[in-house]
Amino acid sequence: MNKNIKTNVHGDILVGPHQMSLDITNKCNLRCLHCYNASGENLIINNELTDTEVLDFIDDISKLKLFNFCFCGGEPLLRKDLLIEATKRLKSNGTNMISMVTNATLMDKKTAKNLKDAGVDRIQISVDGARPCTHDKLRNKSGAFEKTLQGIKNLFEIGYDPSFAFTPTSFNIDEFEDVYNLLVSLGAKKGEIRTQPLMLLGRASKNLDTIAPSNLQYRQLVKKIYKINSLKKGPKIQWGDPIDHLIRFRTLVKSNPNICIDNCVILANGDISLSPYIPLVVGNIKKHSIIEYWNKGLPRAWEYTIPRELAKNIVCIADMKKKIPNMPKVIEEKNLFIDLIDDNLNDITFICKKKAI
Repeated sequence: MNKNIKTNVHGDILVGPHQMSLDITNKCNLRCLHCYNASGENLIINNELTDTEVLDFIDDISKLKLFNFCFCGGEPLLRKDLLIEATKRLKSNGTNMISMVTNATLMDKKTAKNLKDAGVDRIQISVDGARPCTHDKLRNKSGAFEKTLQGIKNLFEIGYDPSFAFTPTSFNIDEFEDVYNLLVSLGAKKGEIRTQPLMLLGRASKNLDTIAPSNLQYRQLVKKIYKINSLKKGPKIQWGDPIDHLIRFRTLVKSNPNICIDNCVILANGDISLSPYIPLVVGNIKKHSIIEYWNKGLPRAWEYTIPRELAKNIVCIADMKKKIPNMPKVIEEKNLFIDLIDDNLNDITFICKKKAI
């Protein structure tokens, strides 16, 4: 660990993260217009962790007895057999909760039951319109809406009360209340409905002229959310801020020396990401184990200079689409790799000397 990093009480006490997510694949059966990580087409899909590497990683982190582990993507159900085996191993070793996100187009009844039997506790499904023409337009696939609705019905039938995600765009944002009512009619009760501003990365950055909502549309949406939540008659709607963590971690670490990360994000190729919105990864689980990274300072990673300096470039949603000078473009180019264990994340000249690999 770098000598400039001071003792962090919370970071030193935690033996591992409370929460962890793994992009089990970045491959996808859809090509959604808004996809922030360009699933199905990005640079990672040809260098993903093998089944053996994923299961070795799962066995490693099972020792930590996490509070929550989430399978993300891409579309995780493209590797459903691997996901189910990984879930069984996590559950049998004491992980409290297993979650996953999916577009649900591949969620037949057998798959839903297998997930339930394996121990997947929570499932989040993306629904981006109340009508086939709207949802399918954003998902860039005819028939996606009907398949997603059938997948949702299959989950309700097997005993899930799933959560949902809605991505606001210029052409679907006025349907949000109808989407909410549709999900309630299908059986949604306690699962959250999450929505947040459009992330201006990946395919979204290439389609902004046709999909970006106006400021007025966003204001109207937020008003609807407050109105619906005030009725307290159905699932709670969560309005998120995707860049909140960038501001909090780079600023609070200065005033509170015990601020530490209690979550960890692993990309489909094994890279460890502090944020999907800056072009930096701080290690790879094929190089060192996640436990080694944790013990060498991962929970205190935002105390280092380079992550904080890169985060300064993003202070609002609009900054997402800007390219940081002399840095790789997020999603479109390979991230800068500066290993937490082997390199110096305080050496700001490092980002000028080292090329992305």
